[in-house]
Amino acid sequence: MIDNACEWGSATFLIFSENVGALVYYTHIMPIVISLFLGFQVLINNSKRLSNQVLFLLTVVFSAWVYFDLILWASPTPEMVVAFWAAIVPIEMFMYLLALYLVYLFAHNQVDAPTWKKLAFSSFLLPIFLLAHTSLNVIGLSPDCDTGAFEGILIQYMYLSELIIISFVIYYLFKGVKQLHDSILRKRHIFISLATVLFLLFFSAGNLTLSFDLGPYYEQYKLFGMPIFAAIVAYSMIKLGTFNAESLLTEILVSALWILTFSLLLFSDITYARPIIVVTLVIFGLLGTQVVRSVQQEVSQREHIEKLAKDLEGANTRLTQLDKLKSEFVSIASHQLRSPITAIRGYTSLLLDGDYGKLPQKAMEPLQRIDESSKRMALSIEDYLNVSRIESGNMVYNYSDFSLRNEVEKLCDDMRPEAIKKGLGLIFRTSDLKGQGMVHADIGKAVQIVQNIINNAIKYTPNGSISVYVRDDVVCKITYVDVVDTGVGIAPEELGAIFEKFERARNANAVNAHGTGLGLFVAIKMAKEMKGDITVHSDGEGKGSRFTFSLPLAA
Repeated sequence: MIDNACEWGSATFLIFSENVGALVYYTHIMPIVISLFLGFQVLINNSKRLSNQVLFLLTVVFSAWVYFDLILWASPTPEMVVAFWAAIVPIEMFMYLLALYLVYLFAHNQVDAPTWKKLAFSSFLLPIFLLAHTSLNVIGLSPDCDTGAFEGILIQYMYLSELIIISFVIYYLFKGVKQLHDSILRKRHIFISLATVLFLLFFSAGNLTLSFDLGPYYEQYKLFGMPIFAAIVAYSMIKLGTFNAESLLTEILVSALWILTFSLLLFSDITYARPIIVVTLVIFGLLGTQVVRSVQQEVSQREHIEKLAKDLEGANTRLTQLDKLKSEFVSIASHQLRSPITAIRGYTSLLLDGDYGKLPQKAMEPLQRIDESSKRMALSIEDYLNVSRIESGNMVYNYSDFSLRNEVEKLCDDMRPEAIKKGLGLIFRTSDLKGQGMVHADIGKAVQIVQNIINNAIKYTPNGSISVYVRDDVVCKITYVDVVDTGVGIAPEELGAIFEKFERARNANAVNAHGTGLGLFVAIKMAKEMKGDITVHSDGEGKGSRFTFSLPLAA
């Protein structure tokens, strides 16, 4: 039977009463503020991460327990005891289970626990939920108005269950250390697990003071486990990025220090103030040291970054100079090579045409190979020169109005014999162009671009045909040249890379081993300089390709 002969003053908001000393408010309100601040900041930073959600819920449940306990201190009427004692016991059990859940997540690298395991651990709560409103929970109230309620056997069951849960927390601590191979994950797990163990041990130690009748005021120190828990979690967030909330660390540490210092104003009695000052100094020292180290690290990192920036600036200047020297070297070397290659091609052509007399048949084939090789080398040298001009900004464009349609048709006529020689058909088609594809561009560069694309189509088409189609888009005021082949095609993942320097499709060498990987790079650079573009489409290897060169129509 519950009875109470004590006369207590009324309590504001159920917790503010003249019957409650400053020590009780200090040990209750300070942990609530710290825990909720930590929980909300972690949740806001990453609300989708399961461990962040569990930590937030743990801090909320802890704060609810502390608030209900404060109600029992300020308003210990029989009605309040029955209501809030029946609520506080399952809340405490739930808090222990959440702490175990948090450690489990870190031990298993954020992998959630199976349903059967959740149900097994939740079974600890079942007797408490069923019997919390019975005399097995609260037998009666103490007559001296100080020790609160007399605990029933259900409370002893809860204390035993809490010790079992702490044992499981320690088990998962060692299990995580053993099975987590990544050093960062292992360290995060160790910090969170140790913080949780200390938090639960503080709480259980406070409960034991009631079991051994040491007095209710000693029980209050169990709530200091939460500030210690928050401090260790904050430290792990700084060092290891735990909960993905390392950016919140300074705010958490400074706020905790402010709360601890401000709370000392609650005490006028030095008897209570001394132990609180000791605890505050310890926590203040730990957190303050970490803040100083954090600032020192930031300053050191900033100085290191500034030094790296200066070194990078110097290296960038040097690289710019080297790049310029490289471009000049390529330009000079290419010019030096062009003259002898031109002479080789000229004299080879004269020999093949019989200008120096009839040559033996055996000499004709070697001369033809020399002619083909020198032609390829001349094209390569031209590519190197164009790259050098583009990168140095020395490429000259001579703009004029001309019919791109007519130029492409002439080019197809010139290149058709080469295609026929490979057994390919080269077909030119056009739409009914009113403006005849008139563009304002560099005629030589435009022809070179189309020639490069058609030449690639001939190279990489073993059999079939090549279609060149010129069309106008009057609405968009653009002329398009489509070069469609039935060749080797291009894999989808390679379409974006073939316009880079020295890049070729992976199946290109199987068909033609003489490409430099510069032709398309030069072509798209010149096209973009003339306000045009080149795009490519292919359904995959072996399915042909379509290159589209576009230029804006002349005004």
